[in-house]
Amino acid sequence: MQFQYDNTLEEIDSAMKSFQQKFSGKKHTILLIAYSILTVAAIVLVILDYKNVLPYIALLFCGFNLYYNLTDRKRMRKKVIEAIKETNPEDYTAVIYDDKIEIDTIIKPKEDENIDSDDIGDETQEIVPIKSTFIFGQDMLDFAENDVSLMLIVARRQTYCFPKRCLSKEQQDELRNILKEKTDV
Repeated sequence: MQFQYDNTLEEIDSAMKSFQQKFSGKKHTILLIAYSILTVAAIVLVILDYKNVLPYIALLFCGFNLYYNLTDRKRMRKKVIEAIKETNPEDYTAVIYDDKIEIDTIIKPKEDENIDSDDIGDETQEIVPIKSTFIFGQDMLDFAENDVSLMLIVARRQTYCFPKRCLSKEQQDELRNILKEKTDV
């Protein structure tokens, strides 16, 4: 199976949300519960001993950490999206074999980027794709899906987002079945 695709910022953000839900859900939930309990305890201490400064400091600390943990995922995604906006657009070609998946990344010049003819010379520069290869059964691969994409997650650190808009219904079904089978989800 072979297909070409690109990713919009909305698709990348959606993939990041899915990734965060899949891999940081437990830790995130535990921290929210812990800081919520500590915040309630600090409020009780303030009520019981309103003249003591320590419960107020504890309440501020717990309140800040509760707010920070409630908004950290969104802040992280926003920073990544802002960084991606500054990079050149990319096109991808994915080829799926029986034992591996290869993804070629082609980094294109920005639309507003002027290329100086002195930099190129008389020759046309060839764009060389960056090849990533992942072996099924050897590399730590996971599969996830959301409303807009099928995703290959590599070693719980990196997500390759295959937008459904770039795939026919048959290709989506085939890719979904392959990734589910090969990643043992």
